[in-house]
Amino acid sequence: MVTISRNELQGLLASCPNLKLVEVLPEIAYREFHLRGAINVPLGDRFEEQIQKEIPDKNQTIIVYSLNFECKISEQAVQWLLKLGYQSVYDYEPGKIDWNAARLPIAHGPSELNSPEK
Repeated sequence: MVTISRNELQGLLASCPNLKLVEVLPEIAYREFHLRGAINVPLGDRFEEQIQKEIPDKNQTIIVYSLNFECKISEQAVQWLLKLGYQSVYDYEPGKIDWNAARLPIAHGPSELNSPEK
C-alpha cells in the first residue's frame, strides 16, 4: 500500500486536478469538516457500490483519508479499492486532523454529490 505525506498530497492536488479525494469516515464526521474538494464514501456495507458509482474509471488517481494515524479505516479502504481493480490508490494516513492542524483548506457540510438539490 502506498501512503503519502501532507506535502505529497499538496503536490498531487496542485499537479493532478482530476484526482479524486475520498473521505471514508461516516457522513457525520465528513459534515463536521473535510478536505476541500473531497467526496464522502463511508467505508461500510455500500462502499463497493458507492465507490464504483462515484469513480467508475479504474485508472483514476484516488487519495483516501480518514481521521488520523490511529484510524485504520483509510487503510482498509485502500485494500478494498485495490481488490476492486483500481490502479492508482494512495492513503493520506495522517488524515484530516493533520490537514486541519496545518491550517490547510477545509470545507464544512454535506457533499455536493450527496445533497438532494443536485
